[in-house]
Amino acid sequence: MPELDLRLQVGKYDVQKLLGKGSTGTVYLAKDTFTGREVALKTLEPEVFRDERFGSMHRAQFLNEASLAGKLRHPHIVAILDAVVGEESGHIAMELVLGGDLSQHSKPDTLLPPGDVLQIAFKCCGAMDYAYREQGIVHRDLKPANIMIAGGTDIKIADFGAAINKISDRTVITNVGSPAYMAPELVTGAAQASHLTDIYALGVVMYYMITGRLPFSGANTMSVIYQIVNTEPDPPSAHCDSLAPELDSIVMKALAKDPEKRFQSWDEFGQALTDTWKKDQKAEEKRDQSDTERFELARKLTFFKDFPENELWEVLKISKWAKFKPDTALIKEGDKGDSFFILAGGYVAVTVGKKKVSVLSAGDCFGEMSYLAHKDAPHRSATVTTTSDTIVIKIRAEDLRAASLSCRRLFDERFLNTLVERLEKANQQLAVMS
Repeated sequence: MPELDLRLQVGKYDVQKLLGKGSTGTVYLAKDTFTGREVALKTLEPEVFRDERFGSMHRAQFLNEASLAGKLRHPHIVAILDAVVGEESGHIAMELVLGGDLSQHSKPDTLLPPGDVLQIAFKCCGAMDYAYREQGIVHRDLKPANIMIAGGTDIKIADFGAAINKISDRTVITNVGSPAYMAPELVTGAAQASHLTDIYALGVVMYYMITGRLPFSGANTMSVIYQIVNTEPDPPSAHCDSLAPELDSIVMKALAKDPEKRFQSWDEFGQALTDTWKKDQKAEEKRDQSDTERFELARKLTFFKDFPENELWEVLKISKWAKFKPDTALIKEGDKGDSFFILAGGYVAVTVGKKKVSVLSAGDCFGEMSYLAHKDAPHRSATVTTTSDTIVIKIRAEDLRAASLSCRRLFDERFLNTLVERLEKANQQLAVMS
């Protein structure tokens, strides 16, 4: 396949450099000449469309992925921004993710810690649950090469060209997927693709990321398929010393040959991953909380009860979390401050002068006037001191103002409700005193 002439534009995009090349398409770094935004531009060349044997299938996959433009909006799914498909060529503009894909961590000498694999899998569960619940999407080709690394354990699932829509059933493409990641019922033709086959595929990904090897391998595809259908894999712990038994069990459940013995939903899969963090309290005290733990803790707080998953992940990105011992002054009356706080655990006392005016607990906020006042670092009107071991979420007013409109509106609503609740409480106290 000839390389694209980098001196030319593709539609409204100025091509900057080559990022990668696959069997059917090429991905370039490009700049949107209208917005100035850098994107990953996937192109499908005329030679692919003209291929007598596979041209129609490749075009259908490209159209399939293009049809999702603007539909899947999730922090752990690569956003498809724009798509143009003609008779002999096409291009798709996607969110730019420059960290490479997860396959770079599938070799024995480049493996990630099992805890990182757990966090990545948890985020995959959330993303696929969203895609399936909101759009009826089954990916059908989950594998390390289609999980992009956005930084650390932040990931974004890519390449929905093979996906099917279980709601509309208009995007069915047959004979696609990677055999090593296919569930037994798929390779035998006993059942069609479903969220349960995607759950199996994520189990294979976890196995590969933990052990550096696939659960089934052979000299050829037929050998692999035979093993998928007829043999049981060694547990990951057979190839990874000191692997937590809970994580071992999770992977093996995802890989169950009987679909009814796997996790029956993405939420169940994600909850099992979360629960593994609660088994070792001693280890939890020695390390910082993971993204997985923070997400699970945050969504249980009353402050965030109406926050959708997208906005909740956004909160985690702009916030800092810290633990404090009792009798720690978090803010002091009269000081200037440009941040507000949400209690994720424990209790604090609020005092004005020497008078205690209230006690706050998990889910309550304080210091929000730094955001509501719309001015730089207003003076604190009270002192807030911990009265127990406490977990505090800190957010700078400036960072929230730069957040998405939907996220800001949710905070505005919560702050308004908080102000109303405090006024009602103050009125009740005045009524008692009178």
